Amino acid sequence: MAIPTKYNGPGSQVSDLLTPEVLGAYIDLKVMDAIKLTPFLDVDRTLEGRSGDTVTLPVYSYIGPAKDYAEGENIELRKIEADTVDVTIKKIGVGIELTDEAIMVHHGDIVNEAGKQLLQSIAEKIEIDCFETLRNGAELVAKRGKVTKMPQINSAKYTGEFTKEAILDAQLAFGEDLEGQQVLFVNPAEFNKLRKDADFVHIEAGARIVSGHYGRVYGVDIIVSNRVEEGEAFLMKPGALGMMMKRQCRCEQDRNILNLTNQYTAHEFYLTYIKHADRVVRIAKEA
Repeated sequence: MAIPTKYNGPGSQVSDLLTPEVLGAYIDLKVMDAIKLTPFLDVDRTLEGRSGDTVTLPVYSYIGPAKDYAEGENIELRKIEADTVDVTIKKIGVGIELTDEAIMVHHGDIVNEAGKQLLQSIAEKIEIDCFETLRNGAELVAKRGKVTKMPQINSAKYTGEFTKEAILDAQLAFGEDLEGQQVLFVNPAEFNKLRKDADFVHIEAGARIVSGHYGRVYGVDIIVSNRVEEGEAFLMKPGALGMMMKRQCRCEQDRNILNLTNQYTAHEFYLTYIKHADRVVRIAKEA
């Protein structure tokens, strides 16, 4: 999809080709499509337009299972213990500079290429942050009246080569809750081993849920990502990871009239966090 630009007819300046408003709207529209985690990411935009750079997340404790009661016996009333934790919104940004000569005489459509690369750069950073949250973040758990940071997700280990058995072992963390979609994010090296297995089912291009989705093993969709390190994988259900957007992507433009260059920046404000720790398992090779 080409980026809409202003008409570059007589009287138009070079800087009119790539307007901040158009570019910002283009990136905001396309950025989530460029992130492989998006179908499994719970995106919350309720923060847009609200002041402040800190978000207060509620954390609830479980009331426990129900009990047996005799006839006429009063049912015990339990309280849902709740606490909160403050999380700070982060800012990411990227900038480019184009000379008038590059725009006017460069072979190819450098204006659209600039917009596409800004989009790719923003999307790549968000995706990196999502996997870092899965890898190193912490689940917020209410314990004894105060918020304590606990290990965010379940983990599973494997030895030797990465095989389909590692997926089955990781599914133990889900207990009896095996229904619904499950996806496995793997490094290309681990994927190469899985696709040689007789139980690997190849997925045709039209049936892929995201880019990098090439097959299925035991009902688990396999998605290849360079963001996953060799020797690890993430088994996930939809909604495991959450993302809060502070506002729509914005772009700004400036021009240096001395050297005839045009500067463009794109920036996003957001945070990523573990929303449901019981929906994701990190699989890692035994050291």
